[in-house]
Amino acid sequence: MKDIAKLVVAAAATSLLFALPTTATAAPAPEQHHTVRCSVVWFDLGNTLVDTTVAGKMTWMPGALRHLRQLRSIGVPIGLITNVPPEWGATDAERAVATKAYVDGQWAEADPFPWALFGDRILTPRTKAESKPALALFERGKENAAPCRSFYEGETPAEITAAEQAGVIGYLTGQPDRPAYLPLWRVLFPVKA
Repeated sequence: MKDIAKLVVAAAATSLLFALPTTATAAPAPEQHHTVRCSVVWFDLGNTLVDTTVAGKMTWMPGALRHLRQLRSIGVPIGLITNVPPEWGATDAERAVATKAYVDGQWAEADPFPWALFGDRILTPRTKAESKPALALFERGKENAAPCRSFYEGETPAEITAAEQAGVIGYLTGQPDRPAYLPLWRVLFPVKA
């Protein structure tokens, strides 16, 4: 009986998530349904997406690639907010090229790192003072994502606190008492995270 109840709940949830509009449901009053929210999810790179514990040998953190692919498959833009030396370039674009070269030079997975998933959404500090956990990168991320809401996933509590102070919804990854990464429903629906 419990299995049947679970199936009924799963079917109901699926129908709510993937229901196609019909003439009966095409234009409900706004208060009658939840709309999907426009969101951008930002990530820290080292030890959030990429395991850097072995010097010179970067690999995926468990579940990271799957999470990125899930977000992209449902149309959620993703980006990186990562600390690199400001000397790596005069612009975010130049520092992104240097970051990619650094990671690619140490990447130990069979498939290359999928930089294309992030597009041009790679934010790096312009000065040492902008390095996380300073608010500057999170403020730039929020501004870059506007009018959509921004999320930040990272493994460092101080960075999550700073992200939230900048108005970005933070999620501390890798905690044993909850999902390793932000659940998709929190990104999609207008529920306070």
